[in-house]
Amino acid sequence: MDYDQQTFQTVCAMCNGMCGLEITMEQGTIVGISARKDSLSQGHLCPKGKAIAEIVQAPDRLKTPVRKTGDGRWQEISWDDALDLISHKLSDIKARFGAKAVAVHVGQTGVRKEFTPYLERFCRVFGTPNCSSSGSHCHVAKAMANSITYGALPIPDYANSACIVLWGSDPSVSCPTLMEDINKATVYGAKLLVVDPRVTKLARRADFHLQLRPGTDGALALGIINVIIQENLYDQDFVNQWTIGFPELTELVKHYSPSKVEQITWVPEAKVIEAARLIALSSSACVTSGLALELQTNGFQALRAIAILQAITGNLDVPGGALFVPLAKLASLAPENTLESDELAIGQKEYPLFHDHTKRAQANLYAEAILTEKPYPIKGMIVAGSNPMLTWPNTDKVREALTKLEFLVVMDHFMTETAKLADLVLPASTFLARIELWNGASIYGVQKLGLSPQVLEEKDCLTDWSFWNQLAQKMGFKESFPWASEEEALNFRLEPLGLSVESLKQYPEGYEYGQQRVKKYETTGFKTPSGKVEIYCKDLEEQGYEPLPVYREPHSSPLSMPKLARKYPLVLTGARNVGYYHSRYRNIPSLRKMSPEPLVEIHPELAKMYGIEDGEEVVVESWRRKEIVLKAKITETIDSRVISIPHGWSESNVNLLTDDQTLDPVTGFPAYRSLLARLYKKADCKRSV
Repeated sequence: MDYDQQTFQTVCAMCNGMCGLEITMEQGTIVGISARKDSLSQGHLCPKGKAIAEIVQAPDRLKTPVRKTGDGRWQEISWDDALDLISHKLSDIKARFGAKAVAVHVGQTGVRKEFTPYLERFCRVFGTPNCSSSGSHCHVAKAMANSITYGALPIPDYANSACIVLWGSDPSVSCPTLMEDINKATVYGAKLLVVDPRVTKLARRADFHLQLRPGTDGALALGIINVIIQENLYDQDFVNQWTIGFPELTELVKHYSPSKVEQITWVPEAKVIEAARLIALSSSACVTSGLALELQTNGFQALRAIAILQAITGNLDVPGGALFVPLAKLASLAPENTLESDELAIGQKEYPLFHDHTKRAQANLYAEAILTEKPYPIKGMIVAGSNPMLTWPNTDKVREALTKLEFLVVMDHFMTETAKLADLVLPASTFLARIELWNGASIYGVQKLGLSPQVLEEKDCLTDWSFWNQLAQKMGFKESFPWASEEEALNFRLEPLGLSVESLKQYPEGYEYGQQRVKKYETTGFKTPSGKVEIYCKDLEEQGYEPLPVYREPHSSPLSMPKLARKYPLVLTGARNVGYYHSRYRNIPSLRKMSPEPLVEIHPELAKMYGIEDGEEVVVESWRRKEIVLKAKITETIDSRVISIPHGWSESNVNLLTDDQTLDPVTGFPAYRSLLARLYKKADCKRSV
């Protein structure tokens, strides 16, 4: 491409916030970045977006494929040689163990990105059922709970809501673009209710803050539903006409009186009652559950309970509630079934509903499968845009498993902790070097489809689409990958809409493919077997799960393991940082300045009890008898019985403390946010207080 000075309008893909960007290029270099006020993000740009030039031009970017030699050193090789090597190794493993012995995992970088369907297509054509994503521990549990309850995952209509409930969700950190609508709504009188174990910035400004014990969200939701039913505050017309299982729900929640809920959750009885009345009596309410609810052993059922709370208060598919917003109908890339046999994907037997929903393997079971070779051997793996060494549970076991593989390929922007274990590391291009589609429905509830154009070239780095396409050609899958270019492939995807890449360029703000209608269920019903909201779900019952959102104590908690809790008296949880995205960007100086090191948050009373000073090094040990060392941050934003550590750090990696055997029984999600732990001064010998 020939650059003088050009300005491009695009959408940031460094997280799921979809910030609108205007990027100015001069001679192939980024010279200006600004937020687009005409975009869905309304002129917002988070610190990660502001650091795009720094990320793209980082001196430690991977620039060429490198192969590990016999003495453990890295040797530069060409892309052609790298693709030949991958093709040879995968074919060899397939010949000896079957296609299922190869697994492919894509990280958050690919979850909502256009190249992911091509990656999945490659796996199907190759013949392996073991394609997985970060959906093994992010977002999918929430989508499953909502889909099983009422057929789809709705989008909160913050802008028009009279009551906004952020339950284990902090969009000011995880998706700051949504704060524009939340702020506007509260200015116009909307009440804000925050449910969080930590006193976040949003909790401080909220009208109500319910500071619960981590992992007890399900009990709190049932307690709120109890009050709503006992006081006849639910939407009786909606419940009578559009739900199944309300009588059974009524019986279930009788066991969760506000006083009982206080004992379980630590939330005062009066606050449980206040919250219930606020949600039920508001003219509209949207309840947003966040990632924290997914990462506990009772996560799926807790999410089900919150979904039911949204429904029985009459806040489904109405303005100010939760809206069902269809995605654009693109051409499917699913090929015919080319799997070699009826072998199940890893995790399919243990978590059949997860596989039914995603058609993917459950990655949290990979380490066990690799090490035990059960249900069958996994010998090769390609990891794209993911860092399992920092983001998967039980890091020591993950390291042992990845090291055992015959062949590990990692494709990333930087030499991550996982890449260091690989046999072959490939340099990935950033989102600015590819064209892809974006859809406003999944985040903003707006039926707009747009195009992110290619902004720059990155020499020697392949786009994800190009990599999977070229590998498919090398392996003889040309008939299944007939597209000569990325644009041609996207044109195929756009055919059902009568669009093309060229025509989509005419809509920089997005092509509006539909108009939002409310209460669509009145004419179409819900997308469930009964056509109604399934409070009591027979599908769950038939597969051996509880058909109602029953609360179960976290696997390790003060109540479920009282004897162990005497030795490990604290509950360990975690949170995010706005400058980072999971394990990414800690090598970027401007972002690192915002949060220079991992810290464990400790309440002043707890610090006094242990004799710990602010900034002092402490040891945190989980009930698994694994430990890490990090500095203490003394703060009143956390309960004295709880400590909080962020994930994603190579230094003080919190996943050294977590367990890959303690998973949600429905989804297979790990219990990151509710673990028994203890701490002590690094200078002292081990002791519990």
